[in-house]
Amino acid sequence: MSSLLFTSLLPPSFFLLGLLNNSSYVIMLAGAKEISEGGVALVFICNVLPSFICKLTGPIWFHKVKYEVRIKVCMILMSLSFIIVALSNDYRVKLLGVAAASLQSGLGEASILALASRYQRTRECLTAWSSGTGAAGVFGFAFVWVFNSALGWSFPVMLCAANVFTGLFGVVYFYMLPKQDGGEDDEDEGGDGGEEDHDGLLEDFPRKEISTEGKSQDKSQLLSISDRLKFTRRLYKYMIPLFLVYFAEYAMQSGTWAAIGFPVEDEDARKSFYQNANWVYQAGVFVSRSSGNIWHASMFALWLMPVIQCGMLVLFYLIAIYQFLYSNVLLLGCFFVGLLGGSVYVNAFNRISKDIEKENVELALSTASVADSCGIMLSDVAGLFLQACVYKKFGIEGAAVSC
Repeated sequence: MSSLLFTSLLPPSFFLLGLLNNSSYVIMLAGAKEISEGGVALVFICNVLPSFICKLTGPIWFHKVKYEVRIKVCMILMSLSFIIVALSNDYRVKLLGVAAASLQSGLGEASILALASRYQRTRECLTAWSSGTGAAGVFGFAFVWVFNSALGWSFPVMLCAANVFTGLFGVVYFYMLPKQDGGEDDEDEGGDGGEEDHDGLLEDFPRKEISTEGKSQDKSQLLSISDRLKFTRRLYKYMIPLFLVYFAEYAMQSGTWAAIGFPVEDEDARKSFYQNANWVYQAGVFVSRSSGNIWHASMFALWLMPVIQCGMLVLFYLIAIYQFLYSNVLLLGCFFVGLLGGSVYVNAFNRISKDIEKENVELALSTASVADSCGIMLSDVAGLFLQACVYKKFGIEGAAVSC
């Protein structure tokens, strides 16, 4: 009975961790125009740069810091991000709050992706996590719409209320997620290995549900920095598709979608399309990220989808400039963009868990996660200029840069 209970808790735990970890990130995206109306891409940059730096340097130090410690840091950063943005009147200080949310989501993503490799049902954990992160998009935008638009709460009050997610994140990780019952797996998380076991509600968790590859996993912990960097190069065939698909879709979000409205000259119309486009996009992401147990993409498909996504970026920019197909029918395209992005995400990480040797999967999953952040970061720079060029075309003021 105990075995069945804890086995059934595994996928829901990873789903909820994905949902809660990414909620702060999505809420900042949803409120980007509240934070900086003319520089949406600036908000996007602050919402990804710290995450990118964290993931980029992670292979050097992740193995030295226990998962417990990383999660606690995530909780602190999540709460700080909401409070800073809510209480500040200076948009530059608000951007610091956005940066805190970025660091939290990046650290959480890289850590929990790697944690999935410690369970025998790694692919099931990864699919549940991916589905949760996809649901976070829909949930985050819905949260902002319900409390900010429908109920009329101010953006700062809504952010203060969002602090409840911090507590829920901790409850799921420390009390709901099945954990190791001690031994070598706990020792090689990092640090001095002397931290107490997680017991509480989980003290009777059956050992068989945890990966028994502890000794082989030790090999990746002993790799030098040089070896870790060399290992990263082996992951290019997964990381390049992740980079490209996220570069294209976030350039659309921060650039073209922020500069479309019916009519484009109306600020409220632009804000409305931006919110609707992102909502529909997040729905597409949720659907495709939840498909990891249904559809397993070939390597050809994994590379084809980013190419199509880049084509969608070109199409949306031309639509923004020349205003053909200029109506809410564009939301169908936004949904398709979400489908592509989510499919590449879940299939890239599932393929890594399948293709890479078991002792290196934990390192590979956390390392590959830097690719999407890199794509998002560069796309946000491109988005600044895409938005500015569309604004210039129609004589709209308020762009953060000059085209």
